[in-house]
Amino acid sequence: MDCLNCGAKLLGPHCSLCGQKHEPQPPTVGHLLGETFETLTHADSRLWRTLGTLLARPGELTRQWFAGHRASYLPPIRLYLVLSVAFFLMVALSAGRPEARDGMVLDADCTRLQYNGPFPSTVAPNLREACEKVQREGFGSYQGAFFRNLPKAMFVLLPLVAAFMLLLYWRPRRLYVEHLLHLVHNQSAIYAAFIAEGALAFALPAAVAGPLTIMLVGYLVWYCYRSMRVFYGQPRLQTVAKYGAISSVYLILALMLMLFTGLASVLGV
Repeated sequence: MDCLNCGAKLLGPHCSLCGQKHEPQPPTVGHLLGETFETLTHADSRLWRTLGTLLARPGELTRQWFAGHRASYLPPIRLYLVLSVAFFLMVALSAGRPEARDGMVLDADCTRLQYNGPFPSTVAPNLREACEKVQREGFGSYQGAFFRNLPKAMFVLLPLVAAFMLLLYWRPRRLYVEHLLHLVHNQSAIYAAFIAEGALAFALPAAVAGPLTIMLVGYLVWYCYRSMRVFYGQPRLQTVAKYGAISSVYLILALMLMLFTGLASVLGV
């Protein structure tokens, strides 16, 4: 008996080469529904297990990944992409609410626009045209472009910070991918925490939502420190010093990328 998928000889109900189950008869509707349910529940269990470890045990998910315990968790990049899309979608929807746009009035004379930066003959006309477009179409056109470009900027940020971390963790030597995945997990945790906070803030009164946000920020500050302590295993003072340096570089690079993103969004790049 041969596998219907790859043609390999079958030694049991599943192909030893490609893993497909041998089912020579066409599937029934019940079979398809059962298979779909099994796939969803399996993926769901991995998702909740991954999120539980990610949020409740800082640094442990990265440590488990490099220890070889990977089948029980979602891959880091897939986890990051899912949470990133969900987070920026939530931000875009929140920014698009009417109350979020109150007080935004654009009333500028584009003919008086002056640009004294580099490449003035190229940038100035594009900048004037972009301002006219924002005046003509409203702030929402720029806002939409900004939120479309921001996830790309954040995706560039983590590899840059990981490169800086190579300088801080050169003894004992650490691989670049270790720093990168540690940052990916931390950023994923930040996205997941703010998604949960956004959902709670939507259901809770404003008097409770404000303190909840402050508590969340405090937790994330501690979370990033704790994840470094767990994953790298260095003494507290050494971890605090490196945490301060990495946080400063992260904030500076994030601000620069947001400025570039804003400029690119205005220019329509």
